Parts: sequence; C-alpha cells; structure tokens
Amino acid sequence: MISVTPKNDRKQALRIRRFFIGAASYVMWFILILYCHHLGFLRLSFKWALLGCGIAAGINVILYLIFRTGLNKKFNDPSLTFLQMALAALAAMVGIYYTDNIRGIMLVAYIVTILFGVFRFSIIQYLIFTIFSITCYGTVILLLLNNHPETITLQIEVLQLVVFATVMTWFSMVGSYMRTIRKKLSSTNYRLNNALSTIRELAIHDDLTQAYNRRQMFEELKREKTKADRIGDIFSIALFDIDHFKKVNDTYGHLKGDDVLKYLIHSIRHEIREIDSISRYGGEEFIIIMSGTDTKGAEEGAYRIKNNIENLKFPGFSDSFRMTISTGIATYQPVESIDDLIARSDSAMYKAKSMGRNQVVAENTK
Repeated sequence: MISVTPKNDRKQALRIRRFFIGAASYVMWFILILYCHHLGFLRLSFKWALLGCGIAAGINVILYLIFRTGLNKKFNDPSLTFLQMALAALAAMVGIYYTDNIRGIMLVAYIVTILFGVFRFSIIQYLIFTIFSITCYGTVILLLLNNHPETITLQIEVLQLVVFATVMTWFSMVGSYMRTIRKKLSSTNYRLNNALSTIRELAIHDDLTQAYNRRQMFEELKREKTKADRIGDIFSIALFDIDHFKKVNDTYGHLKGDDVLKYLIHSIRHEIREIDSISRYGGEEFIIIMSGTDTKGAEEGAYRIKNNIENLKFPGFSDSFRMTISTGIATYQPVESIDDLIARSDSAMYKAKSMGRNQVVAENTK
C-alpha cells in the first residue's frame, strides 16, 4: 500500500503535511467562490467557476507529485513556500477580480494565504511577497478600470489598496518577528537538549575515568539480571583491581596516578564489546559486565585484557613502566542476588591476588 507521506524521510513527510495544510485553504476559497456565485456576486457562469476551481485543484495535484517524487529537494527551499504562496495569491486575486461589490470582504480571506509563510519567511522574503501581493491587487484594479469600470468606485478601491498594503507590510514585520522568536526557541531547545544530554552523561559516569559510576553499574546489573531471570539469558562479570596502584601514587604523585588510571581504563574500554560495560566499583577496583557471556567466554576476555594491560605503555612514563591487574570472574546463577554475584567475583579476585597478582580466577558457584 502506497503511503501518502514517505515513511523513511521525516523532513519530506513534514513538508507534505504542510502542503496539505496550504492545500486545505483552497477548499475554503472554492466554497467562497461557489457561494458568491449562488448569491449573484460572481461575474462568471457556474461552469467557468467550477473550471477555475478544477484548475486550482490540478495545480495542487502537481505540487503534491513534486513533493512525493522528491523533485522539491533540488530547490534552495525544499518546502517551496514562496511558490505555494504566490500561486495561492494569484488564485485569490483571480477570484477577487470576478467578485463585484464584495472585493473588500474577499481581501480579508486573502490573509489566510499569508499565514502559510509564518515561521518560514525572513523580513526580506515577507516584504518581497508583500510587494508581489500589492502589485497583484493593483493590477486587478487596473484591469477592472479598463474592462469593467462600472463595477468599481476608484476612491474606495484605492483606499482598499492602501489598507491592504498597510496590513500586508505590518503582517510582514509581525511574521518575521514570530519567525525570529521561533528560531531562538529552536536554538534554545537545541542547547537545552545538549545540556540535558551532558547532565545525563555526567550523572552515570565516573568523572575521572569516564567509566560508569557505581550507581549506574547497579542499574546495568539489574537490567542483565532481569533479562536473565525472564528469558534464561546468561552474563558474567569481571571484577579487577589494579595491582600496587598505591605505589604509583606514592612514587609519582596523585596527578600522575590519575593519568595512569584514565589511560588504563581508556584502553580497556576499547578492548570490550559495545554490548559490554565497565564501571568503577570503588578506588582502583572496576567491574566489567559481559552480556550474553558464559564463564569460559568471560575468562578468555579477561585474559586478553590482562595480557594487553601488562604490555601497555603509558604516556609520560618510561618504557619500563608497567601495570598489571588481578581479575575475578563470576557468572550469574539463576535467581541469585546481585550482591552475591559481586561477592563471588570479589572472592575470586582475592584468590588471584593471593596467587601472586596479574592473574585471572573464575568462581562458578555461590
């Protein structure tokens, strides 16, 4: 089934919806024109009035096809705002030309055409459209003077033209001001969304290492536990401690120690998969959550990380400077608590330390 608007292009779909709003104004004009004919104010036969409405409808069909095929994207303004407003203005002026005695009333309905440019036109664009509209109405008056002078009173027509020009100019300034406000609101919303995004990032990440903080770590563990309990999925955690990190702080100072910590965690973050996460558990202890991974897979991953860390060269330190980590592995057992899971990995980590550090130990049971 063919959709009226494209589903894979949100901007184009929005342009087409705006087009439909503009096209709906033609329906109002059709009703007004036909009603004027019914009251005897239209200097056209019903056949010609209906033909005029049909031509306007055909133009809108062509515009819709331009939007639906994407040809509008080739223009500087893909919304074709000025073109649509100019066509609507011309159609309105044709209707005004053929309506005797009530042209002033019809000009009020013309304002609907201008509304289509609100939020889209700059002051220059609005003024250009205003000049275009005034020129069109002036042309209508001249044509009436030449072809049907008996239907107009020149002083009244000139007064209507002056009022029309004044209202259009004022509306141009108001419309432009509204567009400026809209742009400022959009810019403010954009900055606000960026600020909220930054706040969310700060709220879940450790300031120093950019790993998840302890609070977010438990959220990630709860999510994995819920998934495991519901559909039987598996996951493992690797709790590791940086060996002899205190000596780094004592020897090089805390700032250098922070540099080591940041670079080490940065390196590990590039070693783990996108579906995994690393969190700062406390001090120099970190937990890697390995989604969909059993004990064997977790051990393989932990050994790979351990081997990379022990060969890692740290910027600002001598080539002989090396760090190691001791890691404890625990795989989630059905229905166990998160605290129990962490306790098992913690126990395994201390076994790794007791074995001389720079080791990986897995704990499979509660």
